[in-house]
Amino acid sequence: MANTYGPTRERIFVESLALLESKGLASLSMRNLADRLHIKAPSLYKHVEGRDEIVADLQAYGITQFGQAIAAANKSKRAKALAYRRWATENPHLYEVTLRTPLLRDRLPEGLEDGVTQMIIEITGKDHEHARAVWAMLHGLVDLEIAGRFPENADLDKTWLRAIQMASQ
Repeated sequence: MANTYGPTRERIFVESLALLESKGLASLSMRNLADRLHIKAPSLYKHVEGRDEIVADLQAYGITQFGQAIAAANKSKRAKALAYRRWATENPHLYEVTLRTPLLRDRLPEGLEDGVTQMIIEITGKDHEHARAVWAMLHGLVDLEIAGRFPENADLDKTWLRAIQMASQ
């Protein structure tokens, strides 16, 4: 039977992800994580350099999950954009650490971000600048949706379809 107490890299990641998903990024502190692992916070530093290392691991996981969700969608631009929306709204805390927080690029696996970026460029069918503009529009739209900033009677499905239509021009 596996030991469920005590820190290992895997257990630290699992508990970090659980803490993120249950309480959000603001709750991800060394103290809160140590409490989940039933140890004192200073003991965590025997296994990780600090919170940035944990955040980078979560970002790498999030980028991978995001990329898989987009890759699994039908090849159409519409399907890819709606996969972006679905992934973000179904994983709001992972979305936050992955796409709303500055990336700790120097701590991410080499090529990870580039692979997803290239996929987004290919989806738009245009250059890097166009892909950034499309991403910014969809990112802003999903941010507002997650934050509950639209009125109750807003037809967000229609809004998303309009945004996708605009992005395809």
